[in-house]
Amino acid sequence: MDGSATDPAPLAEVSGLNVRFVSRDATVHAVNGIDFAVHDGEVLCILGESGSGKTVSLRALLRLLPRHARIDGSVRVAGEEVLSMPARALRDLRGGKVAMIFQEPMTALDPVYTVGQQIGEALRRHTGCSRAAARARAFELLELVRIPSPERRLDAYPHELSGGLRQRAMIA
Repeated sequence: MDGSATDPAPLAEVSGLNVRFVSRDATVHAVNGIDFAVHDGEVLCILGESGSGKTVSLRALLRLLPRHARIDGSVRVAGEEVLSMPARALRDLRGGKVAMIFQEPMTALDPVYTVGQQIGEALRRHTGCSRAAARARAFELLELVRIPSPERRLDAYPHELSGGLRQRAMIA
């Protein structure tokens, strides 16, 4: 893109992102001056060695870092500044406009609830639909991400799915 005035605003834009973790003993500078923008229809790939700040950068995008993390810079999603966003708006953003699929979804899925219950809860929270409508939509989403036997998987617990199926369930 040439940056002309007719270019649409990016869906997500990170400018001058710095993340440091402060403890009594030391300060770790995990991310230093990251900039990127993602426009509609674009795909962004972030590559780097283990420990280079990829996950920390994306967790900062959703304010999913621990309390001792210090974040500077600007993180905008759909034109809204995330770093100063009130808690309610942040909850609406997470899972509504933006979601993050973790490398090991077993840690993101609650082991005491079925896959269908967890997808349904997210749907009810973000759309206000009924339990029955959420379950029907969860079934459709499991089909969409090509999970075999979606009717059976709705009632499965995360430990009953393979790692790949857990990731697909998170995408759903």
